[in-house]
Amino acid sequence: MTERERMRGTGVLLSNRFKKGSGPDWKGEIKLDRDYRAGETVKLAAWTKETAVGALISLKEDNWQPENSGQPAQPPRANSNPFPSRRVDSDDDIPF
Repeated sequence: MTERERMRGTGVLLSNRFKKGSGPDWKGEIKLDRDYRAGETVKLAAWTKETAVGALISLKEDNWQPENSGQPAQPPRANSNPFPSRRVDSDDDIPF
């Protein structure tokens, strides 16, 4: 598997091919989206995916909170997409 820059707030767990005894079934990493304090719970969402190298579990931080939850709002996340789409506000910008 090739190395690539992981987006903030996402991660992956891969099947542990080198498992011995009571070792973990899955190993991986997550690139955190925000700072956490000791004892704070990190909520995760996960999806099972099949790839050419085997099964994996895709992870994402689950920081969503309802607007009226009483908790302070999270600061907006910077767009990590290097190729953001351009919004078209009128048909005049379409060349056909």
